[in-house]
Amino acid sequence: FACDKCRTAWENSVMHDFEDSGDSPLELSPLDELKAKLRGDVVCDTDSAEVYNDAKLIWNGDWEIVNAPKMVVHARGVTDIQNTIAYAKAAGLELAVRCGGHSLKGLSTNDGGLVLDLGKYMKAVRIDNKTERVWFQGGCLVKDVDMETVPFGYATVLGAVGNAGTGGLVSGGGYGYFSRKYGLSVDNVLEIELVTADGTYLTCSENENSDLFWACRGGQSNFGVITAFTMQLFRCPTEIYGGLVLYDMDDAEIVLDAFQQFALDPDCPREASTHIYSLTLSEEQKLLSVQVCYLGDPEEGKQAYAKFLGAATCVDDQTKVTTYQQYQVFSDEVYRIKGIPSYWRSRNMKPNIKLPIRDLIDVINASPAEGILVLEHFGGRIMELEPSSTAYRHRDQDFVITFTGFGFQNGESRDAVKKWIDESTDKLLPACSGGSYLNYDSGAAEASFGENLPRLRQIKKKYDPENFFTCNINILPEE
Repeated sequence: FACDKCRTAWENSVMHDFEDSGDSPLELSPLDELKAKLRGDVVCDTDSAEVYNDAKLIWNGDWEIVNAPKMVVHARGVTDIQNTIAYAKAAGLELAVRCGGHSLKGLSTNDGGLVLDLGKYMKAVRIDNKTERVWFQGGCLVKDVDMETVPFGYATVLGAVGNAGTGGLVSGGGYGYFSRKYGLSVDNVLEIELVTADGTYLTCSENENSDLFWACRGGQSNFGVITAFTMQLFRCPTEIYGGLVLYDMDDAEIVLDAFQQFALDPDCPREASTHIYSLTLSEEQKLLSVQVCYLGDPEEGKQAYAKFLGAATCVDDQTKVTTYQQYQVFSDEVYRIKGIPSYWRSRNMKPNIKLPIRDLIDVINASPAEGILVLEHFGGRIMELEPSSTAYRHRDQDFVITFTGFGFQNGESRDAVKKWIDESTDKLLPACSGGSYLNYDSGAAEASFGENLPRLRQIKKKYDPENFFTCNINILPEE
């Protein structure tokens, strides 16, 4: 202002306007106060339907997942997260953390609460060539990290779907194509940054807040909002061998037996990552699909898989020499559209057990049009670490079996999918353990964490004594 008289006149004018309106320049609603503090965005259920529906959209559109948050906050950084946690606690709102919105059981949303989204803005990635490490924010998708690391000749262990969020993936264990050689994602995490329930921003590693570091590697979002990871990098091959090989169901017994022999061979290459899928082309025709991925010299990969894939005559061979980055987004075509309804259940197979091949074939043949059975080969480096090395304890299985119904359009078809999954689970129960891969399922804490649960409950009491973070496989604080 040019002079004190001008300043006084302006102040009197402003105060006169507030007095006439009955408002105060200092009186804001809690929500308006939150908005004023944030660098990010807030979308409420009172906004336009188009804006709100877009903000709350997740991948699984199963209508039994109630995706109706009161608001969605798109955070830009740590202080946004701290302010959002404080607001949610004061307002008594359940808080769900969302990265990619890929939670199969809908754990990245809620009904009438607050969704804290990291995926819109918190996607920075930084690699350190000297230490062979990568730092990335909790809102990154798998393909975001790959796009920065692979051009430099590096990769780390992330999931087998490029558009999956890293936050939920890594904190839930993290299985990917490199897992047989290098372990799970949690086995390659070097440092975690997070905000706890009281708003404290912490860095965790083996040497700093080591109890929290252990718990967050497999304990999902029970202990805070993970804002960033630092993970170990390793050399990524320039070219790999992979793709689908399709077989008629008449040859399923031969193919599954060959798969079992290949997977359980002590000399099975750790570069080999293999999945089996059932495919329904029509009510009359079903196929068995073998997805192979060899993360090494492509010619060595072809030789390694030759006996297995040649056990029966295939219907179609779609394998080829490709790059890891291209292969990593192999499944993205299936998950390219958000909101498609699906229903999932997963079970770990018991250790040192042969596959129940005839039962598996019966399950596939009984599947409805939308039903898919997936059989994944784990083992390798995953099994070499102790169950107590991280919060993720399921390390003794060679195989993980998953049932899904994908793309059902009405209640009748959904009921048929669920009935098939219930009956299939019962049929295969003798061959299954009580646990599951956490990112595929949402069972009870006792089955999910087993002997690690008492320690996890102690750590929960220390960092989240009021159990504020509940959109997860919930760990209750120790009493």
